[in-house]
Parts: sequence; C-alpha cells; structure tokens
Amino acid sequence: MKFTAYGGAREVGRSAFILEEKNRRVLLDCGVMLGEKVHFPLFPEGMERGIRDVVVSHAHLDHSGYLGQLIHNGSRPAIHGLKPTKDLIGVLLADYHRIGKNVEFTEDDIAQVNKRFRAYNFRQEFNAGGFRTSLYNAGHILGSAMTLLQGSKRVLYTGDISMRGTRLLDGCERNLSADALILEGTYGNEELPGTKASVDKLIHEIKETIKEGGHVIIPSFAVGRGQDILFLLENYMRSGALPHVKIYMDGMVKKAMKIYRQNIPYTKEEVQKRVLMSSDDPFASKHFFVPKSKDRKDVLAEPCIIVSTSGMLSGGPVLLYLKELGDNPKNKLIFVGYQAEGTRGREILEGAKKIMIDDEEVELRLKIAEVRLSGHAGKSELLQFAHGIKGLKKVILVHGELEGLEALARNLEKDYEVEIPSVLEEIKI
Repeated sequence: MKFTAYGGAREVGRSAFILEEKNRRVLLDCGVMLGEKVHFPLFPEGMERGIRDVVVSHAHLDHSGYLGQLIHNGSRPAIHGLKPTKDLIGVLLADYHRIGKNVEFTEDDIAQVNKRFRAYNFRQEFNAGGFRTSLYNAGHILGSAMTLLQGSKRVLYTGDISMRGTRLLDGCERNLSADALILEGTYGNEELPGTKASVDKLIHEIKETIKEGGHVIIPSFAVGRGQDILFLLENYMRSGALPHVKIYMDGMVKKAMKIYRQNIPYTKEEVQKRVLMSSDDPFASKHFFVPKSKDRKDVLAEPCIIVSTSGMLSGGPVLLYLKELGDNPKNKLIFVGYQAEGTRGREILEGAKKIMIDDEEVELRLKIAEVRLSGHAGKSELLQFAHGIKGLKKVILVHGELEGLEALARNLEKDYEVEIPSVLEEIKI
C-alpha cells in the first residue's frame, strides 16, 4: 500500500492524496490553494483521466475546489461524501466559477460534479476505489468527515478535524482503529486558546468598536466559521450581552446558512430541538440582515457587524468593505480563522498598513484584532487524537506548514513511525 501527495503536503491548501494498493486506488480530497494566485494539485500529465474514485472530506475549496477542473480535464470519477458536503460543494464551486480568476471549468462541469456525487451517512460502508470505506464525524464543518479505508491495512484520513465542538456541531469521533493515520497539522505547533477565552475576547472587541460608533468587519469562510460566528453573535445579542445592532451576512455566508438549515440532522441535538420543537429558529433570527444595495450603502450608513467572505481576504465582498471602511480608526477588522502564507490576511496580521485590492493601494487605519475560533484541533488535541487510535503504527502528517508539522512529529515519533511527505513523494504504508 502506498500514499502519494499531489498537494497539501508541507502546505495548507490544494489537498489531494492518492492511496493505492494492487488493484485499489482512490483520491482523497481534490482541492485548490487560493490566494493572489491559485495553485492546483500537481497531477502528472495524463493522470487525471485515470482517476475513478474521489472521497471528499468536506466542502471547503482547499479540499474540493479542483473537482470542476478534474471533470473538465476528462476525468469521470465517482465522488463520495456526505449529503451536506454535496450541497455545499455545489454553491462553493458555483461561486468560485463566478468570481475566480482564470477559471476553465464550466457550469456543465459543476453539474457533472453534482451528478457524480454519491452521498452516504456516517458509518455506512461503501466501496471507494476497491477499498472498504466508511465516514466518521470530523467536527470541522457541516458534513465534514474522516475517512476510514480498509485494504490489507486500515488507513484513517482525518481531513480537517475539531475535537471541541461548536454551538452547531459535535466534536470529532475518537478512539477509532487504524494501522496508519493521515493527520492534518494546521496547528501542529500551536495551542489554541480555550473557547470561552476566545469568545470573551471577541465580544469585548465588538462592544468596544460599537461603543465608539464604528463598524466591525469579520472576514469568514462561507462555510463553517461563518455559521459558528453568526450563531454565537445571535446568542449573545439575544441575551443582551451584546448591544442590539444589525448583523449583516454578505457573500456566500447567507447561501451556506440555508444549506445548514436544510441539513439539520447533521447538527448537534440541541440545535435540532430548537429548530424542530420551538418557534425560535436561530437560522431566521431577527438580528440577521443582508445588504439591500450592490454598493452596500445601507451597511455603511450605521455601526453594525459585518460577517463576510472571504476568510483570508482573497476575494469576495469583504474587500469592498475594506476599501470603504479601512481608513477609519473607529472601525475594526477581526480575524477569526487561519490566515495562510501569501494571503492578504496574513499580510495584515504581520503588520501591513497598505494592501493592494483590484490594482488599487488601500491604506489601513482601522484597528486589527485576532480571535482564535478555529475549526481545527490545536497541538495537544492532535496528539490526544492520534494517541487514541487503537492499533496505530504509522502517522503521515499533512495540511500544515513545515515548522508545525515537524513540531508535531517530534511529539509522535517516540510512539509511532512518522512521515512528513513532500508533494509528489511516495510513502509506503
């Protein structure tokens, strides 16, 4: 059995991994790396047409964004995952097609992705590329799944995982059995703060800005962080802990909210009860608004909270808000998620006072804050997860920058054989 990374190795983005053994072969995730320039998986010429099965861990574009191009390039795979993932991929690929640069795949290709998608339930066994395969809750976003593949050995691919759970989702399943673990290491060298400390800081930062008469801009991934942040703000506003100002949803966040609402069985039990057994539907809160005009004049007119895509400032409506609100020190930009190298978000966190948006230099005088409300596991949680896998012998670390992966490896290698592959490197399992 062998593992090859065609992206997502020693980097965060374009996850694409092949697991194969004799007549078995499957692609795990099929993503792109977004930024000023989009990077695709490094599939050798002619390889893509031979890809017959893809398992998608979740809908984020760094795990699913190459599916349209894969179809466009002649592949006709069966695509496996959970129903919410199918629903979310449809809208995310459509949005990427609409606003992405140098996009080759077509609306027909997106339709093919949808047509070729086979949806399963958690723990339901199916065949993916000859491997006996089943999916387990990963706790990262709606429909996120860890993939257990069984050939001569059992291999567990985590995708992105969170152990903590959120207001919407339970944390990932634990104590599974596997011979080898393909583990994400986004925060392999960092301990994430406790949820309460992070939430307290977020509420403080927002209250401070609203009191000064400013706008709060929260860049967010359309799927996952966006819904968690909206539910959190709605809860605190409903309780009176936050002043009653409008919470604007902009970009793909609103469409994703509808899909979350349609897939209530995949949320945690208390959310299901609140939606199904009372008239208090949090998805239809009176505190949520959408912009009425293309120029967002209604949003810009009064102090408010704006939750908008994209999470790393690589595109989307959030750039319009930065242009319009960036020069006012009363306003505040609050980062709530990971900012990858080479993105505007990372530039700003590292102190940039001017950024380029649409070939225009934008001066930033607004306040900058960072609150860690990650959908990933931190260092100690990743270690705890790995140590809980029964029968584990080998760990392959992916989806992280090298420094973090090496730190994670140092903590694992006394108990397991650990590999940190480079892109195109073949690892034997």
